[in-house]
Amino acid sequence: MTVMSRTLLAAAVMGTVAFAGVAPAAEPLKVAKVEFTATPVPVTDVDMAVGHSKSSAILTLTDGTTRTIPFAPDVIWNSGQRIGGRQVGVVVDKFGKPMPRSAPDKKGLVAKGPFVSPGQDANSLLVGPDGKLRLVTHLEYVAEAPNVEEGRPLVNTYGLLPAMMHVTELAQDPKTGTLTAIKVANVDAGAVGGIWIPCNGSTTPWMTHLGSEEYEPNARYYETRPLEPMNLYLGTSGKLSSQGGANPYAYGHPVEVSIGKDGKAKAVKHYAMGRIALEMFEIMPDKRTAYAGDDGRDTMMLMFVADRAADLTAGTLYGAKWEQTSAADGGAATLSWIRLGHATEAEIAKLIARHIKFSDIFEVAAAPAEGFTPVFVYPGYDVEGGKQTLEYLKVKPGMEKAAAFLETRRYAAMQGATTEFTKMEGIALDPQGKTLFTAMSYMEQGMLEGKNDKRPNDHVRLAGDPADLVCGAVYATRLAGGARDTGGAAIASDWVGTSVKALVTGAKKPKDQTAYGALDKCDTDKVANPDNLSFSPAMRTLFIGEDSGNHLNNFVWAYGVDDGKLARIFSAPAGAENTGLRIVENAKGFAYLLGNIQHPGAEEDLSSYPAEIRAKFRTMVDKRGTTGVLAILPAMTR
Repeated sequence: MTVMSRTLLAAAVMGTVAFAGVAPAAEPLKVAKVEFTATPVPVTDVDMAVGHSKSSAILTLTDGTTRTIPFAPDVIWNSGQRIGGRQVGVVVDKFGKPMPRSAPDKKGLVAKGPFVSPGQDANSLLVGPDGKLRLVTHLEYVAEAPNVEEGRPLVNTYGLLPAMMHVTELAQDPKTGTLTAIKVANVDAGAVGGIWIPCNGSTTPWMTHLGSEEYEPNARYYETRPLEPMNLYLGTSGKLSSQGGANPYAYGHPVEVSIGKDGKAKAVKHYAMGRIALEMFEIMPDKRTAYAGDDGRDTMMLMFVADRAADLTAGTLYGAKWEQTSAADGGAATLSWIRLGHATEAEIAKLIARHIKFSDIFEVAAAPAEGFTPVFVYPGYDVEGGKQTLEYLKVKPGMEKAAAFLETRRYAAMQGATTEFTKMEGIALDPQGKTLFTAMSYMEQGMLEGKNDKRPNDHVRLAGDPADLVCGAVYATRLAGGARDTGGAAIASDWVGTSVKALVTGAKKPKDQTAYGALDKCDTDKVANPDNLSFSPAMRTLFIGEDSGNHLNNFVWAYGVDDGKLARIFSAPAGAENTGLRIVENAKGFAYLLGNIQHPGAEEDLSSYPAEIRAKFRTMVDKRGTTGVLAILPAMTR
């Protein structure tokens, strides 16, 4: 995606079609191998300010012939653009009205609306019952907005506003595969109390979108303070949950979006899948087993096993315990699984509806005491920062289910699960290899050997240079059947994680790497701080998107899981994150690598760089978020 006009981008795609041979096929191409050429590191100011790709996909077919197809990144829509008479990305309340102001930040600063979000995140390309293509896209947050007081600095509005999801109806060019936005609508979230910070997401095997609510509100903090961002959405400003205001326990859940026969989107929250800082859930081929990324520091690995296939309304939660087998090269471990409990969606919804509070679930001691368990985990978001502290907790009698499904991380820690992971983000699956890929964006703090501090457990003890480990890794988890939980009961899934090891690791900037990436702290030629992941079984390729404060320009990479080859295939503008990464192998004859640019040129993301760099790219970069396509390829299969 670039700041060029759609006309120029469309022309580029057309040129690719004419010369590279992209065209719909009656049957997907049968490929033996797919490789990618590398996009060079940006070195000019223009290349650093504009998202671009100079890569090509080289397809080797099973008949021995090859086809080379250049990438042609294309814009579907930019935040603030008018499509079908509607401006996209505008943050609205329950009644569809633009928000006039934000909640106050920790300093009491308030931002002035209307707000247009540049925070495009997860994408699902769905074929509806009517045969139309639709794209579900998250709008995670608004990066910054004007202060209500004239002349005051911009306000970082993260966590100060409700969020939303868009559904875009698309027209597909039958000759080129180009996708054009016809109309865009909000997903109506009024029935579920609105949406809180939707981050990454996935597409279910039954063709729905499974979204997220990241950094669940800290219910202990918001028991005595109003959750004002969601009060603004609901029209209950100033009220505590007990007074009819927004309930923190209503947020932090997966949100499933389906498209009906009438083309309208319906959203439901699945309360039986646990409540964490939900990056995303990935559903396994059995349509029952799901794994979650728990973003934040001192977080957990969560597995959900549904009672019935393609039905996420009831099931059992499990927390992983990391039993380390190697401390080197990002580490390796065997996994055991602790059963946290079983619930139905209706059971947990009833607890939320009666405005259950943190103090209804737990007793808290100020110091070590008999019967209280020490817990050191990410407590959830609050406007003051939501930092980990050592807590001494006891579950009140009869409140085990509430603890397991509404305070999942705290409860898992009390049961002995590992809660030392840092920034566990995107998840993807290789179904043929029965391998789950997990992005650990940063490895620091409790994951490092000798850095346990106040943590009551020390399961993860990675060795090595912290300057290498802070650049992150992608882990590979082997999946199998026949597993039992730590209590000896069988786990009803053939997709249970048994062992895990680091697969792709970042590293600190080499001293001799001076020709490019001068401001990078991590090796410019390696993945730094991986976030979004998507896997193509046909291409045998893991696509990795960065969210890095250690690369000035965040990249998208293609990693061949069979040969270990790594190629940089897209460069985002300075200050932007690569999001919405999703490979779709066959949508009406074409394959799409979807990708978004989130908060380009954002002040917070450029804040660690020298003043002249901040000033330059704050001026040069188009600050609109972009929803788009990184590459259009022929539909393919193995």
